[in-house]
Amino acid sequence: MVMCLGEARGNASLALRIYRERFPNVHHPGDSRTITAAFQRLLENQPIVPVAVGGGRPIDIAAEERILDVIQRNPRLGTRTAAKLLQRPNGPSVSHWTVYKVLRRNRMRPYKIHKVQALIPEDLPRRRTFCRWLLDQQQRLPGFIQHVIWTDESTFTRNGMWNRRNSHLWSETNPRATQETGHQTRWSVNVWAGVFNNVIFGPVFLPQRLDGAGYLRFINESLDEILEGISLAELRRAWFQHDGSPPHVVRPVRERLTELFGDRWIGRLGPQAWPPRSPDLTPLDFFLWACVKEKVFNRVCDSAEEMRARIVSAFETIRTSCIEDSTLMPRLHEETRRQARICVEMNGAQFEPHLVRPRRT
Repeated sequence: MVMCLGEARGNASLALRIYRERFPNVHHPGDSRTITAAFQRLLENQPIVPVAVGGGRPIDIAAEERILDVIQRNPRLGTRTAAKLLQRPNGPSVSHWTVYKVLRRNRMRPYKIHKVQALIPEDLPRRRTFCRWLLDQQQRLPGFIQHVIWTDESTFTRNGMWNRRNSHLWSETNPRATQETGHQTRWSVNVWAGVFNNVIFGPVFLPQRLDGAGYLRFINESLDEILEGISLAELRRAWFQHDGSPPHVVRPVRERLTELFGDRWIGRLGPQAWPPRSPDLTPLDFFLWACVKEKVFNRVCDSAEEMRARIVSAFETIRTSCIEDSTLMPRLHEETRRQARICVEMNGAQFEPHLVRPRRT
């Protein structure tokens, strides 16, 4: 608006007409005095948007109690939805801004809802037992956690991750942007990865439908090649971890892991049991996959081949970051230990909402 005022050589009425013609799809000031006032605030080194101090209709106690009651009964409501629920046929209107002010006045804030793995009651003691064992091993053998070959598999789908709240673009006018989802032609990519000491293994692309025979083939080919890159001294100390998915527990797989690692492997029906439904206990879940998917899904993938290429590129970028920041992997192993400790304190329950992560600098 101020630029239009300059173009109109100080004529506020002409500036308003120029603004309306140039930006037809945005909100327009109702009066040319709005432009003049904005320009005057700039001259006085004040915010171009006036800051409201006090003012407005006072909120009566009864209305405030109704607002707090609605939110207490359903704390997931947004301010606009709450305002609609509070409307009465013949009563005064309640704006979403009024709801917001009442909540802030009562020191209430919107908090993020954490997406966590569903557990059943029997899972909790198993998770607690495993985390206690892991912490005991770390105390008895310093560096134990970093000498576990932590592994996991993840499926990347065509629709990927799309968070509507964070999906936006900046423009002077509304571009009516869209993003296609729910494609009839679907495809997915299954990926294996591992973390050991200061190294990230993978990606290894697995069959779309992995069975015991396919997983055994992966162990005999891809994993065997990975193990050849580990020194004999480190390999004698290394433990192997995988979860309890059906392809992992067939007898030939368990026998092969025993040949490779002796009793130094973690998994369902293994020498050290892995707790069911516990991907959150691995560094791949809270670090690697999140970083990879953020890079892969920053724009739409048009084919499975393109997605595989992006996954490979994401892994290389993360490896480069680990080389440039030598503290990253040690901090990752320390975070694994910390989360195991918190899991014990929570008696095996989901602990993500209770994590207080250090601020990024």
